[in-house]
Amino acid sequence: MARPFPFLLYSGLTRRSARRHLDRLDRLVTAGEVTEEMRNARLAQGLPKRPKGPLLWLHAATAFALRPASELFCRIRDDRPDLNGLITLGHGVELPPGLSLDGGLLAATPEDDPNIVRRFLTHWDPDELIWIGGRFRPTLLRAVEERGLPAISIDAPKSPATLDTHIPVPGLRSAVLNCFDHAITAWEETTMMWYRAGFGSDQVEKLGFLEEGGIAPSLDEEELSRRLEELKTRPVWFATRIATAEVGDVIRAHKRALRRAHRLLLAVSLSDNAPLESVRAQFEGAGIDVMVLGQDSPISESVQAVLLPPSGNERSQDGLWHRIAPISFLGRSIAPFGGVDPYPAAAMGSAILHGPHVESYATAYARLTSGKAAQDVRDGYELGDEVRRLMAPDQAALMASSAWEISSTGAEVTDRVADLVQDFLDLRERLDA
Repeated sequence: MARPFPFLLYSGLTRRSARRHLDRLDRLVTAGEVTEEMRNARLAQGLPKRPKGPLLWLHAATAFALRPASELFCRIRDDRPDLNGLITLGHGVELPPGLSLDGGLLAATPEDDPNIVRRFLTHWDPDELIWIGGRFRPTLLRAVEERGLPAISIDAPKSPATLDTHIPVPGLRSAVLNCFDHAITAWEETTMMWYRAGFGSDQVEKLGFLEEGGIAPSLDEEELSRRLEELKTRPVWFATRIATAEVGDVIRAHKRALRRAHRLLLAVSLSDNAPLESVRAQFEGAGIDVMVLGQDSPISESVQAVLLPPSGNERSQDGLWHRIAPISFLGRSIAPFGGVDPYPAAAMGSAILHGPHVESYATAYARLTSGKAAQDVRDGYELGDEVRRLMAPDQAALMASSAWEISSTGAEVTDRVADLVQDFLDLRERLDA
């Protein structure tokens, strides 16, 4: 395949030996700006073993693209359990806490050098590329096209569709864009950019951003039906991922809320460091009738609180109770642990309460708070007062509706991209057969 002239010119202007890449990264390691592990990853050296089976490669070019990329992979993998994932991070993108990538790997993007890129692609041998957030890398994307790898570009917030190079080369941007097969855009300007590069109307779709929060956790529908039938009209609230230091606040809140509704049931899931039996003893010591709830255990009318033991699939278990309970308190937030991901609760239509310490998910909580879908509390007293306030059906319903609307923004894009990926993978399987 003949190289377009802009690529030839760019290659000539940026040509440098592997030695120069190595020396530059070694200087960054010495200065403490890059770890030894990161240096090797950017040189495509010492890479982890490639998993067997099909591999979907997602590139998060900016910090705003990382969570949407991970959620998109989880969504696609629900339909293809045999699918492996690789998410590469653009330079300067840091891994946030609590990011889930079940069945996937995270890696640095290789240096934009032909030999390093070739080594990277040969090792991982991906089946498809989804590039999120612009900052396109010319050498890498040209190599992707030369391998015949299907590629989709998706816009991300605050991530302009620019080239990741400071060297101006006439015609290079259009040449790079033509390495892709399909584009999902959010801006009119970006849409027109793809058209000017020669894309047809069937290759460009202006759908909006692939935003985080659009994927609801899966749950056991049979257990949901059974629990709803069992509880009937009994009011319920859910405290999830509670740390040991927060148990006292949750107990205090429940006792305050019980004064308004004596039938109120509290469901509690614990964070990893909270011992179940110790927590049970705290509830009993406070005069609360509590039980450890097995999957098939009935909940009697006399029980005031249930503790959910580790299930091996906490996301699904929490999703069940976010659906049952119109009010959810998200733990690890009154105590200074950074909070937990609020989007599973939002996606299940639960009003969200949380403490002041949500630094690990600050953007998500700010988005939900500005949309009147979440409310912060300082301690167990305020938590109890908010639970009592939200027991008025109209109050909880307003917050829950806002939470669901915010979390579902971007779901159309997620579903469309998932369909595209499935189509490309199916086509590749037929061609390889």
